[in-house]
Amino acid sequence: MKLRNRWQSAQVMVFVALALPLVLLPVAAFAVDAAAVASSHARLEEATARAAESAVQSIDSALFRADAGIALDQSAVERAVRDAITADDPGVAIESISIAGLSVTVGTLESILLPLNFLGAPSVTLRAKATARLTVGYDRPSSFLPFSVSTF
Repeated sequence: MKLRNRWQSAQVMVFVALALPLVLLPVAAFAVDAAAVASSHARLEEATARAAESAVQSIDSALFRADAGIALDQSAVERAVRDAITADDPGVAIESISIAGLSVTVGTLESILLPLNFLGAPSVTLRAKATARLTVGYDRPSSFLPFSVSTF
């Protein structure tokens, strides 16, 4: 009976020795690659949103001074997006910039190298899109305050 317990113990050791490199190490490598991709994508989305927010503030001052309304200046918007993206992450490429009224939509992409290259593809291309809209003033204070305005 004692011989059989040793044999079963040896089988468990062989199983662990085979399972470790075949199952656990690839799962760990995938986790490292997934964490790197998630981190890079979050950074790309943040840079894209920041670029859209800074670009939407580029109003056409000549049109505004002529009292002809508010519109965005196309060249100033493109310059603001380019400057914001290069300041945040120089490896990001601007895929698209579109202006619709007082809204700016920015699309970016970035190719990153995977640290452990588990799935066979050495790099992954990430895309992000953000829209920012310029709102013009307000008529009265918000009525959604958590306290009465008369308490001021």
